[in-house]
Amino acid sequence: MSHPNVNNTATTTCIEVDVIIPVYNAATTVRDATLSALRQEIPVGDSQSKLLRQFLDQYSISITVCCYEDASNDESLKILRDIETSDKSEQAESSTITNTNIKSTTTTTRVIPSRLLVQSSSNDIPKGAGYARNRAIELNNPPICNNEELSEKPIEKSSDGSENNKSIIKFICLLDSDDVMHKYRVIEQTLYMIYNIDEDKRNRTILGSTFDRDPPDSTWHYSNWANNLTDERLMLERYREITILQPTWFFSLSIWSMVGGYIESPQNETDLNKFKSSLAILQRPCIVHPKYDTISSLRLAEDLRFFHSHLQSNGFLRVHRKKTKLPLVTYRHFNNDQSQSYRTSRKLLLQLRALAFQQSILRKDPLWNINNINNNNNNNNKHFVIWGCGRDGKDFYKSLDSDLQQRVYCFVDVDAKKLNAGYYVDSSSNRIPIVHFSFLIPDQHERRIVQDEWKADCESMNDSFLGRIDKSKSGNKSNTATSFPATKKQKRSSSSTARTITKLHDRELDQKLLHQLPVVVCVAMYRTSGVLEKNVSKINRVEGENLWHFS
Repeated sequence: MSHPNVNNTATTTCIEVDVIIPVYNAATTVRDATLSALRQEIPVGDSQSKLLRQFLDQYSISITVCCYEDASNDESLKILRDIETSDKSEQAESSTITNTNIKSTTTTTRVIPSRLLVQSSSNDIPKGAGYARNRAIELNNPPICNNEELSEKPIEKSSDGSENNKSIIKFICLLDSDDVMHKYRVIEQTLYMIYNIDEDKRNRTILGSTFDRDPPDSTWHYSNWANNLTDERLMLERYREITILQPTWFFSLSIWSMVGGYIESPQNETDLNKFKSSLAILQRPCIVHPKYDTISSLRLAEDLRFFHSHLQSNGFLRVHRKKTKLPLVTYRHFNNDQSQSYRTSRKLLLQLRALAFQQSILRKDPLWNINNINNNNNNNNKHFVIWGCGRDGKDFYKSLDSDLQQRVYCFVDVDAKKLNAGYYVDSSSNRIPIVHFSFLIPDQHERRIVQDEWKADCESMNDSFLGRIDKSKSGNKSNTATSFPATKKQKRSSSSTARTITKLHDRELDQKLLHQLPVVVCVAMYRTSGVLEKNVSKINRVEGENLWHFS
């Protein structure tokens, strides 16, 4: 089906944007989501920028909204069919209008030409958001086929059968059925892709955008963090969280093909076992945990799996930020059992992030695979350090493959209780030492200063050095150390504190080796009023090389 009002100049490059909306039990929100995608606009008249006018001289643009309804038990499908019928009527009316350039200042050409495609499940069993996204993408594109370049291709013949010089650039624009696109999202992200990203990187870049929340205060810490990341931090903090919110993703169709689409859950245990067995010979990255993933869990966290598969395929990340900070997407938050984020456990997300980390860093990065002792080839000597022996640090350790667990040289921490314990004992009775982070500092004088400060602050329970986690909204990215509300002080003798910090040799650890080892930090950033970040800066590691933040 052709789009009305598209510039038909023979030499024009056609940009086709497919807005992908998976739908499951979204009767209360799917209408707003779908209409926001169908009613995308382009500024007209004096509000057009020079860049936009240049774009409209070179390109035509159209939108296809692709909805796949995944066996909902509410009226989601009926609502989509009603919109589909209405959309076809509007297209019939617009087809009587003389084809005009979309630059026209008339209101009839202000909206980007669009159409709606709807498909529903053939049975009553929902198969998950990843499956639904794949089917929605396939509504207007061929299935995945051997990483074929799909994002740009020539058009051999025009609608009347004559040859022309047009080519098509295909972009995928993601949206959830409970979210809303702001009216300029498609044109803004398209302009950014065409003019701000080098052509050789365009087919390997996921472009996100800033977003606002509904309700405004929901997931405050995540929203504040994600909306303020620089392009550099998008990559450096990728193991902490998905640094670009999925409903803001905008990318070339070839990325979907390159990563093999979204992971789809097998229907039974036999197929699951076959699927896991095939992972060893798979030629592309795949974030499926061989130990922890089940039929039900494979229907969850599809965004995290796709995100890390993309990065492992040498992908790039960027975010569109308007100077006015006007977000392009409203991200709605619902605390109910219908929400996939509600049904996705913290532990599953941690296990998958740990899997991605061990695939990309622990097994492949040369800096994390240096034989640290005696220059032999024993894997057990390719040591690294886990910073933080709390919940996240222990869960990270537990999620590692057994051979990688053996490469953990020690934990480091600042908590006197953990340091006094001396060791973390895992389920196989392996004892991993716990020492103060100061032993990672190469300079002996600096190390002594830090240890003396820690002893004094531990005696006074001074949070400005110990760095307790702040869970309130007041927590921010400032590096200024400020105290939190007073906590109950615990009596501790100076001799006990001294013993705590000088037990290194008792634990058979090599001080010189500790100066060299790479470190993964499993303590939350931006939540200790800058204390963690200040401490990490003292150990002389390079973030993104021999130091990564995980929590």
